[in-house]
Amino acid sequence: MPQPLVLVVEDDPMLRDLTRRQLTKLGYEAVLVGSGEEALDHDHSHIGLILMDIGLPGIDGAYATMLIREKELRNQRKRVPIVALTGHSDAQTAFSVGMDDFLQKPALMADLKRVLDKFLT
Repeated sequence: MPQPLVLVVEDDPMLRDLTRRQLTKLGYEAVLVGSGEEALDHDHSHIGLILMDIGLPGIDGAYATMLIREKELRNQRKRVPIVALTGHSDAQTAFSVGMDDFLQKPALMADLKRVLDKFLT
């Protein structure tokens, strides 16, 4: 059975690629987007987990998370785990907007694996 897709929401191309490579090494396929707007527009029906930067230009990761949570409720869809992957915020901010966990970036492989194991196995 294939692993669930991981949506990576990161505006920095180097960090986006680093996260994609880490996920690939851990056996996961990543879908990459560079903004909160793209994250909102993306079809989440095949996404198992979202790694969300908080400090995004335009719609930031905190607001994008709140909008995703509202959309899930409105459409009665399953709740997709959202994990903050950020260098600009604290865990309390992430949890207060409906995120499920918090990683400081760049994430260490062991920390990323822990989160993937927690939500996707």
